[in-house]
Amino acid sequence: MKFICDGLDLASASGVVSKILSVKSNIPILDGIKIKALGDTVSLSVYNQEIYIEKIIKADVLVEGEIVVEGRLFNDYVSKINTKEKVEIEKIDEENISIRFNLSEVQMQYYEKENFPDFGEYSSDLYFEIKEKDLKELIDRSLFCVALTNNRVMLKSCSFSVKDDEVEAVCLDGFRIAVSKKKTLSQKGDINFIIYGKIVSDVLKALEESDEVIRVTKEGNMILFDKGHTKIKVNTIEGEFYNYKVNLPAEVKNEIVVNKEEMEDCLRRASVICRDTAYSKIIINVEENTINIRAESEKGRINENINCKNTGDPTKLGLNCRYLQEAISKIKEDYLKIIIERPSKPILIRQIEEDEYKCIVLPLRLIG
Repeated sequence: MKFICDGLDLASASGVVSKILSVKSNIPILDGIKIKALGDTVSLSVYNQEIYIEKIIKADVLVEGEIVVEGRLFNDYVSKINTKEKVEIEKIDEENISIRFNLSEVQMQYYEKENFPDFGEYSSDLYFEIKEKDLKELIDRSLFCVALTNNRVMLKSCSFSVKDDEVEAVCLDGFRIAVSKKKTLSQKGDINFIIYGKIVSDVLKALEESDEVIRVTKEGNMILFDKGHTKIKVNTIEGEFYNYKVNLPAEVKNEIVVNKEEMEDCLRRASVICRDTAYSKIIINVEENTINIRAESEKGRINENINCKNTGDPTKLGLNCRYLQEAISKIKEDYLKIIIERPSKPILIRQIEEDEYKCIVLPLRLIG
């Protein structure tokens, strides 16, 4: 194997795939990055038994071949090749490769690729297409509600459903539910699948803020994220996901519109006081034009007011400050809406006009 490629392209590709390298696998070959030189391209691949990622770059391939290098060592080195100068990688004997650029050279050991899995073939019977930045936002707006350490499968998973040119992602942790939606560019068939939140988090690491089109294909129990030069394949989970709609307010007793920045600033200050209390509890009193936020601990107390517009009678409820902060942080608009059925029922935080994002949060019990 021998090829020449752009140093920045190599560093970028290695950086993308190495994000899902296993911390330490019991199978040494899976700690590696597979390098395959074929035709006029070089592909870098990583597999950690849950997710397979492949990144393709252009190259001048002089001798075709496949090897596996120690992943972290290779990535740590090529990430420091911060130049557009050409990099030459060559298999020089039965154990080592040489990496050369400018007047520099390093040698590294490699493994033969026999035990490293291939990406495999797939069909396109069920798929949808979406802009990469939209897929990234779709996941980011829901994944924060996954309970990664919980033993219940549904609480540490993310559900995706695609219907009528729209994809919806839902995550929950037992105390809150995040629902995120985005329009698709195209769609073939209605699609439903569930993926572990940890795996979805790895997919998110590989996504960028670009207008490139990603095709998401379902085949059996596999999902493929494909944007041509980068492919990611993951396993799905069998089962039915929780129907979050039963937690939406059945009727609206209070509809509160508030400035996002003012609410966030107030919650940041309140979190300093309530962070040592059980459930980071804050008390919220809503009047016609004012939201009063109080928190109290052994170390201090806070009492703040911000302006709002409340349609409904005055109301009082307790909430987890962090949960409320995280729910609000996913809204990009200047104003947000809080909908309350009654203080003991889940509240709904959402955008004013759009329906791309909403978060349901359970209240805390008030005593006295």
